[in-house]
Amino acid sequence: MNSLVIAQAGGGGFNPSMILMVALFAVLIFMMFRGRKKQAAQQEKLKDNTVPGAKVMTNSGIFGTVVGIDEEDRVLVEVANGVVLTLHRQAISTFVDKDATAATAPAEVEAETTAAPTSSVETPEETLRRLNDEGKDERNA
Repeated sequence: MNSLVIAQAGGGGFNPSMILMVALFAVLIFMMFRGRKKQAAQQEKLKDNTVPGAKVMTNSGIFGTVVGIDEEDRVLVEVANGVVLTLHRQAISTFVDKDATAATAPAEVEAETTAAPTSSVETPEETLRRLNDEGKDERNA
């Protein structure tokens, strides 16, 4: 009886669940390396694009223009005339594309010219009523 138990315990038969676990582990490792490679490429692009004169947006949503770059990864960003912020290079989230701002500017000017005169100011109650009614349709009216 003891020899039967020992033979079953040491029997190294085919185990399909082990193959599944190894395959999932391999996919996990592949995805980890891929994510790190993408992140490194994004940081390299950020570093290359950070030049004086570039229009940027920080992680906190502040727009400004890069004035200077320090050797310790500090970036000087001018947010208004005479107002310069010192930020770490990683605080810059995106670069504002000049073509995108130029394309939206004429649409904003056209909307302002075709809009009703701004002599009547909307009260807070009217604003709340208008905003509440904007998302409604026949189903949830």
